[in-house]
Amino acid sequence: MDIEKLDSFMTLAKVQNFTSAAEQLYISQPALSKRIGSLENELNVLLFNRIGKKIFLTHEGEYFYNFAKNTIANYNLLKENIIQIKNIESGTLKFGATNFIGVYIMPKIIKAFTKKYPNIDIRMTISSSKNIISQLETNELEFIFVSDYIIGSESNLITQDLTTDELKVIVSKNNALSQKDRCTFQDIKNQKYISKGDKSSQDSFIKEILDKNGYDFSHKIIINNQEAIKEAVINNIGFSIISEKSISRELELGLLKAIELKDIKFIRKIQYSYIKYLQLTPAATEFLALAKNIYVK
Repeated sequence: MDIEKLDSFMTLAKVQNFTSAAEQLYISQPALSKRIGSLENELNVLLFNRIGKKIFLTHEGEYFYNFAKNTIANYNLLKENIIQIKNIESGTLKFGATNFIGVYIMPKIIKAFTKKYPNIDIRMTISSSKNIISQLETNELEFIFVSDYIIGSESNLITQDLTTDELKVIVSKNNALSQKDRCTFQDIKNQKYISKGDKSSQDSFIKEILDKNGYDFSHKIIINNQEAIKEAVINNIGFSIISEKSISRELELGLLKAIELKDIKFIRKIQYSYIKYLQLTPAATEFLALAKNIYVK
């Protein structure tokens, strides 16, 4: 079973049309049909149901899809390792991060890495923790950066702490609380709390800490975009609880004020994880070493 056949299978499964798949693969339609037929003969099953010009994966095809996806990812990782063993000055580095980490923590590391290794291409995926964990498990990403309340104790992962991050109450410069450096829950409980909502892992983390202390906000506004949340706070619609790292520019401009909450601390660890049984590429090893050098205190 060769990678060329697996790649053809994956392309056909995605576009569900022989003509379109052949065009993407830069081969003729008969050549594509031959590759798929060879795979089906080798496995002794039908991988696709043909209905007119449309094709669909059979039950066996759906099962084989995950195998093909993992095999191609493993093969690409192996190639990358071999390239970088010969010469770490070239190659591609693929990793993932959740939105806050990707936007506000990674740039400093990427800057240091690209200065040292300018010819290594970086492919950073910023997405939800669920998505990047899924891509890590299928070897589409070599390692990921997440908050410590995400990973848990998965036995197939190696997870290391990178740095800590404290979330604080943020208010507009026009909010009466902006004159304070510290406040209590009583000071903010009657203001509108602006958050991403229950689907956000960060808000789940905040809610868990609030619940433990017997606190809750009665007035809430849900906005599923962090930049929009910041704008809402700047316009004094309410307050939010986010990392001070994510509002550095707004703090410098005096648009927002970060306030420490006396009653509760929202402190999380930023971590990186990778699959235990896979050997990291030299580029990945160097990137993580630089990250630790920058952030580990």
